[in-house]
Amino acid sequence: MGLLGRRRPRPEPVRWVRVAYARHQPEAEMLAGMLAEIDVPVVVRRATMDVPEMLAGGPRELLVPADRELEARALLDPLPPESGDG
Repeated sequence: MGLLGRRRPRPEPVRWVRVAYARHQPEAEMLAGMLAEIDVPVVVRRATMDVPEMLAGGPRELLVPADRELEARALLDPLPPESGDG
């Protein structure tokens, strides 16, 4: 509670979206470092169940706040999609 018994409004929760998929932790850390260089917050999480014996192996997802998704995608995949005109 704030002053005089008034409740402070809660901040809007951050919606995280997946922008990349890495094959293992070192690759995920490299991508996360690229995002950190342009001040995009990033969360790396294991994409499958956690198996202690795998250590740094196994796929990872990189999540960023939804409002920074386009910026993150532009950095991680800078080339436009190829047209089928060949």
